[in-house]
Amino acid sequence: MGSVERITSMPRRQVQARDGSVASLAKRTGSPCQQEDDYEGAKTMTNPWTFLPEDIWYHIHSLLPLKDAARTACVSHTFLRSWRYRPNLVFSDAKLGLSGLSESDEVTKELNEKVDLIMKNHSGIGLRTFGLEYYNLVDASYLDRWLQIAVTPAIEELILMFFPEIKAKYYDFPFSLLFDRGGNSIKHLRLSYCAFRPTTSLNFLQRLHLFEVRITGDELGCLLSNSFALEQLKLTHCKELNYLKIPCVLQRLSKLTVFGCTTLQVIEIKAPNLSTFDYDGNLAGLSDGGLLPVKNLHLSSFYQHHTIQYTCAKLPSVAPTIETLTIFSESERFNTQISPFRFLHLKCLTISLSIYRGGFSPSNDYLSLAYFLDASPVLEIFTLTVSISFFMFFLLFDTIKF
Repeated sequence: MGSVERITSMPRRQVQARDGSVASLAKRTGSPCQQEDDYEGAKTMTNPWTFLPEDIWYHIHSLLPLKDAARTACVSHTFLRSWRYRPNLVFSDAKLGLSGLSESDEVTKELNEKVDLIMKNHSGIGLRTFGLEYYNLVDASYLDRWLQIAVTPAIEELILMFFPEIKAKYYDFPFSLLFDRGGNSIKHLRLSYCAFRPTTSLNFLQRLHLFEVRITGDELGCLLSNSFALEQLKLTHCKELNYLKIPCVLQRLSKLTVFGCTTLQVIEIKAPNLSTFDYDGNLAGLSDGGLLPVKNLHLSSFYQHHTIQYTCAKLPSVAPTIETLTIFSESERFNTQISPFRFLHLKCLTISLSIYRGGFSPSNDYLSLAYFLDASPVLEIFTLTVSISFFMFFLLFDTIKF
């Protein structure tokens, strides 16, 4: 028996008056105010949650997983209102109960219909996070309608991440809507398979991730020019990005990732507090002196064969203060030459080579990598990894003469 049931099932107390008469408390009468207080007290005892402020329930409701939050909306009017004012909506096939199903047109249609129904019933007021994480692209008419509801002056995080297996049409992201209605609040922005054409900066933007996004160097420069709050920038497979300029006004920028931007030729980095840089691409594009403040550097190049040679010859002057360096190469041709440059601050060095495109070539002089030991006076950890497939091992075993 619950506590409320125990309380309500207890016998009524009786009070003996001075004249010896006995009266039940339940039969005592009083003023209308007293009767009302007694009613409210009984109501609170039976349903104690009815007198909690709605904003407290809204907060509790916002902490529930999306599926559970939707289910509780059927419990009471309070939970229904809380669901319609939920501040964070991030949709995926798993969260909508469609995980494990094939990515067919029927599944995509069901996803769209579910999200469309939820967004139509949502007030849009107070929505701080809106996200879509689909394998297939969503029809532009749906996206336009959902963004009209989601992007309000309260929006802080916006996620449109699609991963279609087949090359698909890019969504024309309405930047004017973002700036006009969310430009003063948007902090985190993640986009993929969009044509993103910014015409001004976002003053409160803290994290920006663009994956398979069509954006030029001029357009990105326009966005970054006055985005003073930016802390993290990640650019992945942005094939229209021909150059990258990070202005010195981005004093909060601490982490930069550039991966697979094949047309990128020139990189100019002037952010004074950039500490972590993950880069895969044209090594010649790194400007001298552009990585002066960098402490942690991850360097790889899937399009060139001299990553280690570049590291020895150029990197000490480009990034003289690095403390942690990771070099990854799938296509390496090296015979390290002694260089006058030294890594005076390097403490941790990791070199990973793969046979995939020749990383285990018999012509490579692996002992020459000992150069790093002499060039790094404060080095504490040196890890060398050479990976090779089982099939290629026997091929090389037959080729190399011992």
